Amino acid sequence: MRLQAIVFDLGGTLIEYSGPYQKWPDMETPGFLAAYAVLQTAQLPLPDFQQFQQTGFDLLPIRWQAAVKGKQNLRLIELLADVLAAYQVVVPPNLLDRAARAYEQAIQQQARPMPMAKETVARLKEAGYRLGLISNTMFTGAAHEEDLRRFGLREYFDELLFSADVNKWKPNADPFWHVLEALQVAPETAVYIGDDPASDVVGGQRAGMFTIHYHSHSRFPTPNGVHPHARIFGLDELIPALRQLENRTQ
Repeated sequence: MRLQAIVFDLGGTLIEYSGPYQKWPDMETPGFLAAYAVLQTAQLPLPDFQQFQQTGFDLLPIRWQAAVKGKQNLRLIELLADVLAAYQVVVPPNLLDRAARAYEQAIQQQARPMPMAKETVARLKEAGYRLGLISNTMFTGAAHEEDLRRFGLREYFDELLFSADVNKWKPNADPFWHVLEALQVAPETAVYIGDDPASDVVGGQRAGMFTIHYHSHSRFPTPNGVHPHARIFGLDELIPALRQLENRTQ
């Protein structure tokens, strides 16, 4: 069977956002530093930075799990508001916007394209595949589109979905179906590639897609009973893996 669409995860798959940090949420440190610096300009009764950051680190996994379980959307600006609310600090909306943007920019500054990212998506597009992207993120889609353009990736994609913009989070099937509908392809003719088995493999398979686990790092364990259709350790292995999938389904 000829596959029609290839859909990618973003962070850890096409672009690495972790910088020098080895685990999450530690990799959010530059963002909290930048947001705090903006908030300090308003002479607010802020906690010290370590308290501010630790409260963010404590809240972020809780809010993230609520989002992926479909209970409550997670946007960066709301996370920062929740952190400040823990200290009874009320911030004007325009200042909160600036703090959130500074946070995004700090993380963007440590972003790097994954090896062979541009070459791989260019070859797939040239081969006639429809290309999509689904990212679980609390950032605005506009920030991530900046990164995609900066690294020469944006032009190759037909459809993008950023979870916080539309409140559709992996591993629920909704974001996958949303993108597949926009690409006008059936799930059984599409493949999803990502670095997080619990989000990307589980979610893609719930939506009826083929899945490929890109083992680009060791931050995410593979849950028991989760089996991707293929596993790669570099994007240079993706096109051969796709050919093998197509051959297996003929």
